[in-house]
Amino acid sequence: MVKKFLTVFMLLINLVIFDAFAQEKQYNEQYSPASVVKRLSYENFKNIKLLRTAILNYGGGEQEVQKLVEQYADATALYFQDRTDDAASKFSENEKEIFRLAKKLSELYHKDTSAFLNKAIKRNVQINLENEINGQGRNPVIDKYLDQAKAALKKASTIYEDYKYSSDKTQGSAIRLITAIYYYRTAKQNLFMMYQAYVDSLTLDKDKKRDRELKDEMLDKLLREDFRGDYKKDQQDSKNKAFISVEKKV
Repeated sequence: MVKKFLTVFMLLINLVIFDAFAQEKQYNEQYSPASVVKRLSYENFKNIKLLRTAILNYGGGEQEVQKLVEQYADATALYFQDRTDDAASKFSENEKEIFRLAKKLSELYHKDTSAFLNKAIKRNVQINLENEINGQGRNPVIDKYLDQAKAALKKASTIYEDYKYSSDKTQGSAIRLITAIYYYRTAKQNLFMMYQAYVDSLTLDKDKKRDRELKDEMLDKLLREDFRGDYKKDQQDSKNKAFISVEKKV
């Protein structure tokens, strides 16, 4: 009876050890841990750098960026301690987290940019209809910017749709989703230029200074109506720059 108990006990201990060991290996074991480390040490670093501005503007901010950086640093430290298996697992965890954030951000960009484009199309129709009525013809400049925005959004959405239903736990490179974010930014930038081109085509006052002031006020009003109040953050983001809010001192 004792012998049977010891046999079962040892079997359970082995299962626990095996399970713990299996859980430690988070990387794809079809590849050697050294090759996983070599690939992800490069890819993760590049993707964190490319995602940084988007995370600062629309994600968890500097804290979220630091979380990725610390995770990457932990993986690197393990590698330099010759703990290659552990390093491969940690780099793979880092890869999954980067992918999760890239997917989350691409969803946000998709929603915002699609809504902005829809409003911009309506605004474009309104502008050109008024021009036609006034005998001025279509405005080719704003048409050009709108077409460029459509093309960029189409490229971004094609990539986004490939990952739309993927799990956050999916282990894969985030570079394609980052590319989609790039195209979403390009689409937004062209939409901003469309509105700017329309306002600049008008003459609101004979005095140049007053004319500029009125145009700036009009542009601000249109973008708040057709996009959102904090659109200036999007303008900075479309240039891959972190937005810094300037609060008025009372």
